[in-house]
Parts: sequence; C-alpha cells; structure tokens
Amino acid sequence: MILCFPLLLNISCKKFLDVHASNQILQEDMFKTGDGVRIAVNGVYKLLSTTDLYGENLAWGFISGLGYNYEFYSLPYDLQPAAQFDWLSGNTQTYTEQIWQRAFNALANCNNIIQQVEKKDTSFFAEKTNERNMILGEMYGIRALIHFDLLRIFSPAPSSGYTGATIPYVTTYPEYQPAQENMSTVLDKIIGDMTKAQGMLASIDTIYLRSVMRYSSTRIRNVNTPSNLLQGEFFNYRAERMNYFAASALLARIYLYKGDYDNAYKNAQIIYTYNQRSWFPWTSTLYQGQIPDPDYIYTKRPDELLLCFSNNLNYDNWDAMFAGGGAATYFLTINSNYMLDLFGADLDDYRLVGWYNRYGDQRYLTWIRPKGTSDQAQQVLQNQGPLLPVIRFSEMFHIMIECQIRKGNIPDAVNLLNTLRINRGAKTKISSTISANDLMNALVNDIIRETLTEGQTFFMFKRLNRNIFNGDVDHVMNPADWYSPLPLSETAYQL
Repeated sequence: MILCFPLLLNISCKKFLDVHASNQILQEDMFKTGDGVRIAVNGVYKLLSTTDLYGENLAWGFISGLGYNYEFYSLPYDLQPAAQFDWLSGNTQTYTEQIWQRAFNALANCNNIIQQVEKKDTSFFAEKTNERNMILGEMYGIRALIHFDLLRIFSPAPSSGYTGATIPYVTTYPEYQPAQENMSTVLDKIIGDMTKAQGMLASIDTIYLRSVMRYSSTRIRNVNTPSNLLQGEFFNYRAERMNYFAASALLARIYLYKGDYDNAYKNAQIIYTYNQRSWFPWTSTLYQGQIPDPDYIYTKRPDELLLCFSNNLNYDNWDAMFAGGGAATYFLTINSNYMLDLFGADLDDYRLVGWYNRYGDQRYLTWIRPKGTSDQAQQVLQNQGPLLPVIRFSEMFHIMIECQIRKGNIPDAVNLLNTLRINRGAKTKISSTISANDLMNALVNDIIRETLTEGQTFFMFKRLNRNIFNGDVDHVMNPADWYSPLPLSETAYQL
C-alpha cells in the first residue's frame, strides 16, 4: 500500500516508503507555523474533491453507474463492465485503483496532520483551543468518512452476515504494512473516529462558530457571503468542511449501515431538531418547478447540505464527458420510462418536473451547467457550481423513517415521509393505514428519487440486499456482485 504525503509536499511515493532527510525538512517547514497547518488541512479537502473521489467517482460517476442511475447503454464504455459487476475487468479495476490509491493518499495526509497537531500546545494556534480542536475534529471525521466509503465499496455489507477480513484501518503516518481487519473492528473504529469528531466539533459549530453555521451565506460560499468574514476564510464555509452536523449525520448513516437503528435514529434526530429550528431550510419551491427557466434552478439544494466538498472545475469535468459530440452526446442519460416508473402519479414532484430533463436531454440537472448567460444563470453558477454534495439533511428523514418502520411506528414514519414529499412538491399524501412492507417500498422509491446521480443509491440497495431497480426489470444481484475485490496494487503488496 502506498501511504505518503505527496500532493501537499511534492514528495515521491515508493512501494516501501523511504522518507529522506530533505522530505523531513519539508514536513518540518509545513508544520512550523499555524498557517502551514491550515495549508495542510486545505490540501486534504483538495484531495477529496478530485475526480478520483468525490469530484466524480464517488458522486455522479462510478458509484452512480453501479446504482443504475443512468440507462446502461448511455454509460461510457469503460464504465459498462462495472455496471455489470465485472470487478475483474481491466476498466473496472482502473476505477477501483483510482479510488483506493487516492483515498489512502488522503488518509496519509489526515494521519500526518493529526500526529503533528496532537504534539502542539494550544498556544501554537491563533485561535488557541478552538482551532486545535476544530482541526483535529475535522481530520478524525474525514478519516472515518474515507474508511467508511472504502468499506462500502470493497467489502460485503454487514447485513449479509459477513464477519471476516475487510479493509485496513490506517491511523498512523507513515504506515508501511497495514493489515486487513474484520468487519466489526473496522466499523467500531469508524464509529470511534466519527464520534470523536462529533464531540470535538460540537462546541465549535454550535457556540464558537454558531453564526457561521447558522446561515447559508457563511455556511457555504456564495454571492451573499460578506466581504469581511469573521475570523477569516479558514473558519467559514463550515458546510464545505467536516463539521458537527455532518459528523452527526454521517454517524446516522454509518449506524444504519451497521444495523444499529437506535443509534442511527438518535443521531439523525439531532439534525431533524435543528431543521425544525430552521437551521437547514428546505429548498424553496421558488427555485424549482415554479420557475420556467431551468437556468434559475438550484439543483444541488445548497441550503440543505450538511457536508459538501468543492471543485471549481466541477462543471468542466462533467462537460468533458460529452466533448466532441457524436455518441458521447448520449452519455449519462436516464430513460424516460425509468422516471415514469419511479415517480408514478407524483407528476408535481420537483425532482421530476424541476430537476430532470429541463433542457430536453434526459439528464438530471444536478451536475449540468446552466446553459444561459442571464444574471440568474450566473448566480446559480456562483452559488452552487463548485459544490460536491456528500450528505444533506433530507437523508435524516429517510433514516428516521426506516427506523420507525422497523420499530412498528407506522403513523410516525408516514408523517415524516409525507413531510419530505410535501417539501419536494408531491401533492398526494401517503395513508397512515399503509402496510409496513408497502411503506418500506415507498421509502426505497423516495431514496432513489432523492439520491439520483449523487452516489448513494447503490449503497442503499446493497445495505438492504435488494435487486437494483433499473427502470425496466430489477437487476438481479448475486452475493459477489455487491463489492469489489481489493485492488491489485494492494493484493500484490500483501504477496
């Protein structure tokens, strides 16, 4: 495994890490000042935003292809073997290698920062204890997030009953020979790191930076952001970095994946409570189907985001898929029959009439650049263009609904689902007399609507061990289809 610190320091990696004296000097210089530490932290977020990770593969690209968010024959040719779960195809292995190597590159950076910062007294930092805790909390949370997504890709789901070896959990830098650990150990370490992040960031985002986190103009960079930011940029745009609410939401996601419904509900409820206090408002209907001009639609729903990363080349990366026209023009489209089956009678749902096919090309608008040049289009570009959604508060409704169904609290689950549906424009309410099985099917349907092209649909099917809905007939899944073998670079290293 290649674990080093190259992208921030331009140090070359070798299979067996060789840290030369000159590299040690570079690291000493990097962590000699508080500004250097901040640069290192920002570098981690840049790694996460690359196309290898949340800038494509873990968002609208590889993972969305696995979840059949696109018509199969509209997938780029090199992605089609992955959507057939041919994990041994050379094309598929290219994707899994990209994810694996970049993820462990980011983990190496996280671990180095944690080790360096833990050695420093609070007096080293301009904002003393608050800054030290914020940096450590962010890095622990990012470390947990990366390991969790690797676990979801490269190991069976816990619901399968699998308890054997999964992935390594790397907590030191440098790490020369990380060993695979079993399912329960890795999940416990993920939860331990994310819980530590949640605890360290709680006072940061609810007290110290409360005014930053409370309002979307400082929570996410946009045209309404004040020119003179309190404490400067490093302490603003909290939704674009690991924060208390993101850690709580991710804990809810992790516990649900583990099958611990009590803790999943408890953490999701934290976000639900703040939503009731209008901290994270539903995206207004003003920006959805009510507006005939698709250039004015905020398809990434920035007000709702608890965590996102940012890449200024986001639209360019998407557009590059279609460069040259021809057959590429039809890449990443969604079959209209798929959408009809998915939405049924909910023809007022904004996710259908507002976010899908508004330019007539059968694509979801989440990743599509506004085509116009109006002031409205430019405002949308500035307010949401670079954003890479990781988790939003609507997922907390889905988690709470599923937990209530599993506890037999059908009326409460229906109430929550109807609230979500109303805020997405659906006019028909679900009856409180619905059966648990039918309600679970309705929930699965809504999760697909909500997560199309954002990289979560496949993981939902995997966790529930359901065949994948593809708009025609469900794609029948075999046990080995759900996870990739470890990349060749890792298995060759172990040999």
